[in-house]
Amino acid sequence: MALEAFVSSIDWELESYPAYEDFLVLPFLVLFFPCVRFFLDRFVFEKVASRFVLGSKFEKVDSETEEGRKKIRKFKESAWKCLYFLSGELLSLYVTYNEPWLKDTRYFWEGPGDQIWPDQKIKLKLKASYMFAAGFYTYSIFALMFWETKRSDFGVSMSHHVATVVLIILSYIFRFARVGSVVLAIHDASDIFLEIGKMSKYSGYEQIAGFSFLLFVASWIILRLIYYPFWILRSTSYEVVLSLNKEKHKFEGPIYYYVFNTLLFSLLVLHIFWWVLIYRMLVKQIHLRGHITDDILKVKKNMKIDLMEFSDGRFKAVWIQLELIVLSFYPEYLVYEIRITMTFFFFPEAAEYGFNKIYFGIGDVGIQNFVNFKYNVIYWWIWKCSSSLILVYLKIVTFN
Repeated sequence: MALEAFVSSIDWELESYPAYEDFLVLPFLVLFFPCVRFFLDRFVFEKVASRFVLGSKFEKVDSETEEGRKKIRKFKESAWKCLYFLSGELLSLYVTYNEPWLKDTRYFWEGPGDQIWPDQKIKLKLKASYMFAAGFYTYSIFALMFWETKRSDFGVSMSHHVATVVLIILSYIFRFARVGSVVLAIHDASDIFLEIGKMSKYSGYEQIAGFSFLLFVASWIILRLIYYPFWILRSTSYEVVLSLNKEKHKFEGPIYYYVFNTLLFSLLVLHIFWWVLIYRMLVKQIHLRGHITDDILKVKKNMKIDLMEFSDGRFKAVWIQLELIVLSFYPEYLVYEIRITMTFFFFPEAAEYGFNKIYFGIGDVGIQNFVNFKYNVIYWWIWKCSSSLILVYLKIVTFN
């Protein structure tokens, strides 16, 4: 009752500017999540996993076998992630449901009143939502290293968690929290279906697993491949410059703009990369007539690369370098080139040598101003039509 009274006494609608002091709550949340997970693992998830994975009449000896324990452990991990993604999604919807920017992206940068980005206050409930997400993904880095089952996509998962924490913190500091709240919402929605599918697979409910996977694919296409680039990125790269006071924020405005948009476009590249993998898994599911295999739900990154391979009789490896170039047009009539180099290292036989099967990393990020077109009508017309051009090219190198 005391906790409920304390929570109800807080004015969650109170507005204030983002401050570095807000991150003081982060260490407490990083400790809060493992405590909650330990309690749920021991008293809730263990019993639920044993019931669904081994059946209602399971023998104790079955739960102690290597295969039984492995499935139960994976079920508990998926149950924990599903619980977080569901609670995070509900929290994001609660925070943004009545906000105007959920229906009109222009309000990411304008209002209420005469507030214009980046001089915008945010509500306490939005701050709480941000700290909740930052705390979870910071904790997830340590959980991935010391708690969870080691999988072949360890490197990719670690890169994802680190990038997510950086994106959350920088978006808060750069006052992109309104955008960030929607980005978190559209990402958590897809992951809910994925974790439900995993738990169904571990429990032997193939039809539920197949249906969950199809919902996961549909939500991925709608939210991450359609809504994210054509609404979110359009707003962060074009609509924001229409609202920005360029005289007042002549220095920090471009820095906030280019750094954060570089991160957001990098996220889009990851969406496309993962979609290629999901698409191949979807085709495989169709060929298997709806039967979901473990590698589909794990979305393993171990499919063959048919373009170029090298084999010396011991192993095969392919080094893929993906370079993303974003040409962003800013109202001060400057064109900036943002170059992001990403590396994918496919090593199919890596397990035999004690390595992960795939490595992923952002090796180089560069921002360069290379042209001034204040009096160039052609370039001005290009800026009016589109705030960004994306050029992607692929380098594939084989090695021994």
